[in-house]
Amino acid sequence: MNKNPTLSVYETPEPAWFENAPQKGPWATWLVTGHHFGSVVELEARAPVDASRGDFYVVLKGCVVSYGVSPDTPNRRVFVDVLRHGDLIWPLRQKQVEFAYETRSHTYLLKVPRTKYAEYIKANPHSETVLMTAELDLMTKHSQAAHVQFSRDIDRIKRVIAMLVNHPDARATTRGFEVQASKEEIRTLAGVERRSASRAFKTLEEDGVIVFSGYKTFYGCDKLAEAV
Repeated sequence: MNKNPTLSVYETPEPAWFENAPQKGPWATWLVTGHHFGSVVELEARAPVDASRGDFYVVLKGCVVSYGVSPDTPNRRVFVDVLRHGDLIWPLRQKQVEFAYETRSHTYLLKVPRTKYAEYIKANPHSETVLMTAELDLMTKHSQAAHVQFSRDIDRIKRVIAMLVNHPDARATTRGFEVQASKEEIRTLAGVERRSASRAFKTLEEDGVIVFSGYKTFYGCDKLAEAV
């Protein structure tokens, strides 16, 4: 049930990858039919979103983190992306890589249950082509994330910071882009040990890239908005 009176499903922007689909109907159709076959669900921060059950989700508001998980090493997760408004979470066809999702802020999702998924997909023009495009985008981001694991720790941390700064949850202020995230969360997403992360944060603060304010807030410089 939608408990947020200011939330409009139909105003959700189309995701960046949508325009790359060679064949597609209007993005609004995905929202209208999704609202018809599903409902809006509200999740608190750090709640898992399980797509393996066959449910389909559209991110309406808030932030969801995606991780890549190899079937061979299920306990090791690689940070892939922070999903934006309009991004999808759905059961993928490929099985080489599994994906796990977790909210990092108060989040609203449009959920189409597994029992209505087939009808929902059929109601959207060129749905197979659109989902193939979405899956290609996700796999490309996973490949990039895997490559980043071989980068310097400071670059891995800077990548996470830039992605958070570029997310719609970030708020533009006179001090830079305000983001609610702690050093611990950033270094965990980056997969960097605490001692190395401390050195990286010190360097980034000295360079004016980032300024921390308290425990859970930082301000990122304007240049970070162009980094990803």
